[in-house]
Amino acid sequence: MGVTKQIAYFNAIFLRTEPSPGLGYEWHIEESRIKGGFNNTFMDFGVRAYAVDETYANERRKNAMIYSGLFNSKTGVNNLNQFPIGSSITKAVDISNGGIQKLFAEDERLIILQEDKVSFAPVDKDFIFTAEGAPLASTSNLFIGAIVPYLGRYGIGTVPESFAHKGGRKYFADNKRNVVLRLSRDGLTEISYYGMHDWFKDNLKISNNVYGMYDSVKDQYIIHLDTSSIDYTLGFDESSNGWTSFYKYYPEGGFSLGSDFYTLKTTLNEGPNIWKHYQTTNYNSFYGAQENSYVQLIMNNETSLVKTFHTVNYEGTSGWSVQDIKTDLDNINDYTDQAFDIDKYNNTYFKNLDTNNLIGGNIFNKKENKYFSIIKNNSSINENEVLFGQEISGIKGMYASLTFKTDTNATSKQELFAVSSEVAQSSN
Repeated sequence: MGVTKQIAYFNAIFLRTEPSPGLGYEWHIEESRIKGGFNNTFMDFGVRAYAVDETYANERRKNAMIYSGLFNSKTGVNNLNQFPIGSSITKAVDISNGGIQKLFAEDERLIILQEDKVSFAPVDKDFIFTAEGAPLASTSNLFIGAIVPYLGRYGIGTVPESFAHKGGRKYFADNKRNVVLRLSRDGLTEISYYGMHDWFKDNLKISNNVYGMYDSVKDQYIIHLDTSSIDYTLGFDESSNGWTSFYKYYPEGGFSLGSDFYTLKTTLNEGPNIWKHYQTTNYNSFYGAQENSYVQLIMNNETSLVKTFHTVNYEGTSGWSVQDIKTDLDNINDYTDQAFDIDKYNNTYFKNLDTNNLIGGNIFNKKENKYFSIIKNNSSINENEVLFGQEISGIKGMYASLTFKTDTNATSKQELFAVSSEVAQSSN
C-alpha cells in the first residue's frame, strides 16, 4: 500500500511502496500539478488505477500489427511511445497465409504483403459492404480498418527485398510460386507470363536473393536474381509490356531519386558503395569494370522449310561481330572448318565472324549503310550451293540462332537496328 508523505518540495509527491524481499522500500515521485506548471490544476491523493501482469513475456506474432499514439510535428504532439492496452491498437491477418513480410502505405490505404496473400486495409476509415458485396468507405475511429484481400493466391514469398514501386504500380516476386507480379488498380497481374514464364519458373526457385528496384531513367522495373551458379539482371518495360533485356550489372539493391538511378554494390576495390548510373558516356562500364553487350536473335522465315543460310546482314553502327551461329542440324560431321564447333546438343556453330578481317577470313562489308558477310564451310558441294574460293557458303537448318556482340573495349554507343540473312531451300 502506498503512503503519502508531505515534504518541502515544490509541485511533487513522493510515494513509498511496501518493501520487497531483499530490496527494501521503493520510492516513486509524481508531480502534484498537471504538467508541473505553476498554478496548474492540483491532483489530489485519490485512488490511482493500475494493472499488473504477472505473466508477461515476449511474444512474436508474425501475422499481427501494432501501432502507437499520434505524432504531429505541427502541434507538438508526440505519442509514439504510448501503446495503451485498453485501446484497439492491434490488427491481425490470417495466419494460414504466412507472416507479414512487408507493409506499404499508399494514400489512404495500407497494403499488406504476406508470404501467400496480398491484402489492403483503409487507414482512418472502414468499409461497409452492400448487398452485392461492393465496399463503401466510411469514417471510423479505427486506425486500420477491415482487411480486404486481393483476388489470386499470390504473395511476396520470402523475398520482400524484391518490392519496388512507381506511381500506382507495385512490383514484386513470389519465390514460392516462381512468378513476378504487378499490383495496380486492376489487381494482381503475373507479368512473368509475358514471354518469361518458364525462365522465371526455373530460376526463381534456385535464387538465394531476389532484389527489386525501379529505374526511373529507363522507366523499367529491374529485378536481380542471385543464384548459386550465375547472376541475372533483367528489366520489365511497361510501354512494351514485356521483358526487354538482360543487363550486365548485378546490384544488391537500388532506388531512383529524382531523375537519377542508383544501385548498391560491394566490390573488392571499392567495398560497399552507392553507384550512380547514366552519368558518363563510357558505355558498357559497370562498377569499375568494362563489359561487352550481347544480342541473341532467331532467324526462321518459312518455318517448315530446311534452308541454307548464305549470309549475315545487319543495319546499325560499326563495331558489331558475330560470336556464333547455331542451327538445328544433326548430321554435321563433314563440317571440318575450324570456324565450326559442335556442342553437347549436336548443333552446328559458326564462330567469330569479325568486322576487321582478323579471324577466319570473314568480314562485314559495308554497302549502302548496311553490313553483310558470307558464311563459309568446308562440306561437300551440293546443288544450289555457292562456291567461295575453296569453301562453300552457307549452313543448313530450319532456323539459325545468332549472337551479336560488341567489343570488350567498346566505350561508345553502338546500335543494332535489324539483322537478316539470304537463304535458299536446301538441296538435301
